[in-house]
Amino acid sequence: MSNLKIITYDQLEDKTLFFKFCQQASEETNQPAHKNMWTADWRSCPSTLIYQIHNRHRYFDSNGAFHLALDGEVIVACSGVYKSLFHNEVAIGGCRTWVSKEYRHLGLPRELFLPLHKKWAVENNCKVIAITFNDYNKNLIETFKRKRFGEHRTTRQLYHLFYNNFNEVDFPVTIQYTKQWIIYERLDPTFNFDWATIQCK
Repeated sequence: MSNLKIITYDQLEDKTLFFKFCQQASEETNQPAHKNMWTADWRSCPSTLIYQIHNRHRYFDSNGAFHLALDGEVIVACSGVYKSLFHNEVAIGGCRTWVSKEYRHLGLPRELFLPLHKKWAVENNCKVIAITFNDYNKNLIETFKRKRFGEHRTTRQLYHLFYNNFNEVDFPVTIQYTKQWIIYERLDPTFNFDWATIQCK
């Protein structure tokens, strides 16, 4: 993992490398999120990652960041963080995460992307950082919970997300017109966001 280079999307000089990465991801049809990675008419398809980056500009400046992991000149993973539209002190991390098949055993979201997203949230005055899940990948929430008997996951370190502050919203919410499930960390222990204000009806 140490030979991977992490940059932001705006630091990528040859944007066609990312287009190729997204096209390849879209071909992995056994992954539910593949359809949101690429389509030939992406300019008119808001659900695609390419559209979100180029047309919505969500991951730039003080509103967000989109990180890429490169092995040499090849993009092998991506993930974004941005300030939510429902509260400017709540950051949403782990957005549009995709890891190439050959690199999934490395735990890149946990070890690289989410610590970067937590750091970004702190530096941009957010008081909460959350991760959202759709119905189809809600089961991934279990991987963020404390180590259970018989498991061999490495203990979280201080830089990890949820090092000592794991919270789960026990009902679905609506974000960007989509039903989502939420886990979050309070960066400011005195701050409480009322998740019921965006509860899925």
